[in-house]
Order: sequence, then structure tokens, then C-alpha cells
Amino acid sequence: MLKKVISLLLIFTSISFAQLFESGTRIVTGGGSSAYYFVGKTGELTITVNLWGFVRNPGRYEVPSSTDLVQLISYGGGPLKEAKLKDVKIIRNVREDSTIVEKVIKINVEKIIEDGEPSPILLPGDTVVVPGGSIDVIKDILAILRDIGLAAGGIAAIISVFRR
Repeated sequence: MLKKVISLLLIFTSISFAQLFESGTRIVTGGGSSAYYFVGKTGELTITVNLWGFVRNPGRYEVPSSTDLVQLISYGGGPLKEAKLKDVKIIRNVREDSTIVEKVIKINVEKIIEDGEPSPILLPGDTVVVPGGSIDVIKDILAILRDIGLAAGGIAAIISVFRR
């Protein structure tokens, strides 16, 4: 179904389906609260990683195997203004002895950008978390309280109509 939709869109833009995949264009599937993004060229070795938090397009990404942290955040549309780039985390499953453990790597992306330090290369299955400021948590709580208040007001109005 997705290929049909893309093919129809491409007819109007006079780009062939093959050209789309050879050029490494981003393909988005899914929608709502989750999305899958493919960023690569035909035949290129890719890995799957997750991008969470305060970026424009969080989701699951299939990216070239040489993708680094800053590139992934860029593929995700960049950080939102509330993003705390000093506290970015890479969550990585690593083998220690005979078990797999979760390792959290803390990265200061601001320092990478400012000082030109190398950005860490991502590995298959990595999850990158770009946190936001504490003010955003307060905004979210206030939004929830507002919604509860609106719902309670609506219920009260319905009750008063039926009591009359």
C-alpha cells in the first residue's frame, strides 16, 4: 500500500521509485505516536536505532552503519528548543561475560558541536534519549490538569442538564 502511495506521489513529481531509493531519501511509515524512518541507499549496510525525547521526529530509524550521534539527531529533524543537549544518553546493550547488560553512555552534544570533538558512532539497537528541561514537565502536568478540569466541567454541565 505504501509503495503505491509513494509511486503515485512520485508520478506527479516526475521522480522514479528507483531514483528515490538510490538517492537515499527518507521514507516514513506508521504515524501517530510512532514512526519508522529509513535513511540509506540501496544495498547500503544499515542498522536500526531508536531516537527518543526532545527532537522534531522521534522514532525508530534505519540508518547507514557509519551514522554517528549528531547525524541521528539531525535525521530526527534536530533538537527542539527545550532539549538539554548537555545530557544526551545512549542506551546500549553490551555483552559482559555471558550476559547482556544495559549500558548508559552520557554525552555532552553541545561540547561536540562547540569544540568539534568526534561524535560517537552508533551501534545496532542503540537508543538515543534527548532529554528536555524541567519546565517541560511542569507544562505537561498543567496541560493534564487543564484537560481534567475541562472534562469535569463537561460532566458537571451534563449532570445539571439531566437534573432539570
